[in-house]
Amino acid sequence: MTEAHPTPAGGDGGLVDRFLARLTGRTRANYAGDLRLWRAWLDGRGVALLAASRQDVEEWVAARRAGGIGARTACTNLSHMAGFYRWAMREGLTVVDPTALVDRPARGRTVRPWLGPADTARLLKASLEWSGGEMAAHTHLWALSGLRPGEPRGLEVGDLGSHDGRPTLTVRATKTPGRERLLLPEATARILAGAAAGRSTGPLLIHPRTGRPWTKATERSRLARLLEHAGLPRVTAYGLRVGFITLALAAGISEREVMISARHTSSAQTARYDRLRDQVERAVAPRLAAWLSSYQQRGAGSEATP
Repeated sequence: MTEAHPTPAGGDGGLVDRFLARLTGRTRANYAGDLRLWRAWLDGRGVALLAASRQDVEEWVAARRAGGIGARTACTNLSHMAGFYRWAMREGLTVVDPTALVDRPARGRTVRPWLGPADTARLLKASLEWSGGEMAAHTHLWALSGLRPGEPRGLEVGDLGSHDGRPTLTVRATKTPGRERLLLPEATARILAGAAAGRSTGPLLIHPRTGRPWTKATERSRLARLLEHAGLPRVTAYGLRVGFITLALAAGISEREVMISARHTSSAQTARYDRLRDQVERAVAPRLAAWLSSYQQRGAGSEATP
């Protein structure tokens, strides 16, 4: 049974408000909505937030699922609740996270459309030709450098640079703090230098027709038009980033290098993006067998690394 803790001044509502004060925008709204549902359910049972047990959580999830919510939504609910209880533990308000041992509902993996190598090459070529090349910079940054969808809009002219004679781009990350310097392919560097058009300050990418910075809506609509022009399936900027990771791994680049380039915090995160991970062409066993066979053929008289 979960150990009871005194409810801080202000009751459960005040406790939740303290937690939500750390959050902003949509994140705050999402947490607030889920915690409101959880509190209402507990109130109906006469249970305080900090007195909730694992059984309470499991029964609440079961009731939500019976009410028709999907596995993905249930997992999101649990994630928000876990965030609240981990915060309460750090604050010394409780010693128990009742969500910790609750099994997450199985959920199907969302497979976002992406482009294979031939289609990616076709898209990059088309981006240079279509509408004066207005989407060339975006397309190359998403598909060849793996930028997140909103990151091209945050680039400044001063973010272009070089390191040991090789062109670089400093990116202000949209998901992780700080800035990262990426090496650029020569083709991308030429496109970005053209986009800067002799300017020394200001946004790197501006719309050639309006002279204003790009918006999310404009990027999305122009990418859709470019794909249609090239006769390619419709994908999003995020889908191009997925393709960047998948194709880099398929090209034989190490998972660690791809992880760092994608600015992921773990190889497991990178693996989730890899759409070819389960294909036999990527299997390790045949390659290992061939490598060991080479030892047998020349008579392994030494344990030296080849």
